[in-house]
Amino acid sequence: MIGPMGDAHLATGGNRLRGPALHRALSALACPVIGYFVGRLVLRLLPGLPATVVYAVCLGLALVLAWRAWSARIDLGTDSLRVHNTLATTSVQRSAVRRVSSGGRLEWSHGEGRRVRLPSEALRGAWWTLGSGRAAYVLNRERLESWARLSPLDVDSEAA
Repeated sequence: MIGPMGDAHLATGGNRLRGPALHRALSALACPVIGYFVGRLVLRLLPGLPATVVYAVCLGLALVLAWRAWSARIDLGTDSLRVHNTLATTSVQRSAVRRVSSGGRLEWSHGEGRRVRLPSEALRGAWWTLGSGRAAYVLNRERLESWARLSPLDVDSEAA
């Protein structure tokens, strides 16, 4: 059987764009640590609160954010895409996508021609990655650019 050529670690799946697994794992592991320090800060600012409750709430929020950091991705549909970042999920219609910047931002039209720049964790590594995994992020940006240029009618005709 003949398989695709290229680096296996650059594969991102069918219609799902993700950052490298190591980057997502480190982001997810950092969330509970940050949650612990936020809990300590809250207790220092408001010493009357029960420590167990404060730490439980901060840990719960940190675990939710850790899961979202691990599952950060862009889902490409036939006529729209969904950007899942750590803090929010946004849907964008294919016809509204204007361009994908080299800085990892998706530019799209919102309303009457107003342009919105949406950063995505799947398109650009965080500062702490020190440029590692650059090829995977470039591949994600190229795949998103080609998805945006492809018309929905072309996708249906290829499936037939």
